[in-house]
Amino acid sequence: MSNEKSASSTRLLWVACLCGVTGLVGCGGGPRLESVSGKVTLQGSPLTAGIVTFTPDASKGNTSKLTAFGKIGEGGSYTIVTDGKDGAAAGWYKVSVSTDMPPMDAPIGKPAASITLNPKYKNPETSGLAIEVVASPNAGAYDLPLLK
Repeated sequence: MSNEKSASSTRLLWVACLCGVTGLVGCGGGPRLESVSGKVTLQGSPLTAGIVTFTPDASKGNTSKLTAFGKIGEGGSYTIVTDGKDGAAAGWYKVSVSTDMPPMDAPIGKPAASITLNPKYKNPETSGLAIEVVASPNAGAYDLPLLK
């Protein structure tokens, strides 16, 4: 009977360890994503088209390999998506903004009015824009006021 109890205890221990390891590894869900939404303005007026890109800033400790994107929509609003999921992992990002696309509501086949930005904003290394994604941001924390 003692060997039976010992074998049963060993099996129970292995099952508990396996469950613990499975819980640590998870189901490949990746890092927790924080909600990121903001408004892009140019000289105080809402930008009506473009893409905002968040590139992880390794120099500030963000070692994520995933870049996050958000389409600029009506009123200059954008919401960041990472790998098809809403949000971005917490940490510092270098930010870039590009307007090399038509507005979201532009009719198909009609050229969009050109929105000219300073070329520095297209490159996260030269944009001068940096954002820290946090769990509880202050109002306007992710707004991007651009200058010509």
